[in-house]
This record gives sequence, structure tokens and C-alpha cells, in this order.
Amino acid sequence: MIKANYHTHTYRCGHAVGEDEDYIREALAIGLQEIGFTDHIMLPYHSQPGIRGDYSVLDDYVKSLRELKEKYKDRIKIHIGFEAEAMKEYFPYYKKLLDDGVVEYIICGNHCEVKDDHLKFFFSSVTTKDDIIRYTNSLVAGMKTGLFKFVAHPDYYMGSYFKWDEVAKSCARKIISTAKKYDIPLEFNFGSVRRGMQILGDEYRFAYPYDKFWEMVKKYNCKVLIGLDAHAPTDLSNPNNDAGYKKAKELGLELLQKLEF
Repeated sequence: MIKANYHTHTYRCGHAVGEDEDYIREALAIGLQEIGFTDHIMLPYHSQPGIRGDYSVLDDYVKSLRELKEKYKDRIKIHIGFEAEAMKEYFPYYKKLLDDGVVEYIICGNHCEVKDDHLKFFFSSVTTKDDIIRYTNSLVAGMKTGLFKFVAHPDYYMGSYFKWDEVAKSCARKIISTAKKYDIPLEFNFGSVRRGMQILGDEYRFAYPYDKFWEMVKKYNCKVLIGLDAHAPTDLSNPNNDAGYKKAKELGLELLQKLEF
């Protein structure tokens, strides 16, 4: 059981449920010492209803969490952040949010990209070699900026790319070696774990974490932390999380218990 979770969403993204305080109460109930909120980042020039909150709700997000941070300061550490894509168009915006102290940290969850002035090409549905190379190159460029505290579900592409071929291995190696070089933790994400194992290609497995990716992570001795990727308060205590803890143990991963802020 972990003592801190730094990947937590709120209802503002449109696909999560529960009030902000409900997550904190649940975290306290299961003995967490720290909780970090990382809702999908609100963007000033692009709208994605049902995927991320409109830019107009950013102030409410920060205000609510700051109030709860003060209210619960003697019981649990609360950190305020965002989950954001490695989109170079928005790197200056991310930097300003951090420099101005609007949020404490940003994690890199590479879900989509800007293309033809629209947010599209969802990496959750990559199926070709060119697709996963685009995902990888974008993610690696993001890691090199120093803007991101850790990488969320770095093996995300294996949820739809069903071959552990030379290209998949090469992409994994590039992501992992960059994380090692820049000392960026990689997140062993439980979001897909809670959905259970399924037949993907010729394998019966989780969409992610993907075993062979994490076997490579272990060889590189990268920093690893568990992320519950909570979209409901009960995700923090969901019994299906046990399969994720078991998988991390089977893989022999040494896990960070807390991050430094």
C-alpha cells in the first residue's frame, strides 16, 4: 500500500466524478499521507469538452484545492498540479503556471497533440509504427524541458499497439533512457489495471502497465512510482488496485514512496 498518490482528477475534466473534498476524505480513510491533484490541464486556446475542463474553470480548481489544503493541513499534505501533454505549443504556458506558483507541479500524460490548430490524434488509439514514434518523440521532447515532475503511464502506446516488435522496443528504450538521463520518475499507472486484463493481440494482459516495458525499466534502474490515476474517490481504495501492487512486486520494481516538493 502506498503512502502518497500524485495522480488524482476532479469532476471538472468531464469524465471524473466526486467533489474535491471526497477524494481527500477517502485518502485519509485509507491512510494516505499525501495526495496530489492533477486534473487534465485547462488550456487557454483549445476546448475539449468531456476530456478537460474549459479554461474558465481553472481559477475555481485552484481556489477549491487551496482552501482544502489549508483546511486539512494538519492531517494530510495536499499538492496542486496538472496532467498535461507534451505539446511544444504550450510549453511556455506550462512554465508560466509553475513560475507564477499557480500550481506546484505538472505531470506528463501524453494523450493527444496539436495538429492543424486542433487537439487531435489521440495516442490511446495508435496502431502503426509511425504513430508510436510520434508519441515517443513528443514525450521525449517534453521530458527534456524540465517542466514535468514525472511521466504518467509512459507505456500508454502499448494499450493499442499490440506488438512488442523492434519499433516498440526502440520507443521504450528511448523513453526509459531519457527518463534515466534526466532523472525523471516513470509512473506505474493503475488506471488500466482497474479495468482488468483483456485479450490484446496475442496476449492476455493489462492495456498498461505492459510487463516487457517495465522489465526494461528495471534494467535501467529508473525511478518508479505508483499512480492511482483516480477519477472517482473510490478509485483510491478500489480492491482491483491490488492487482497492480501484485504486478509491481512480481516485476521487482523498487518504488518511490514520496516525491520531493
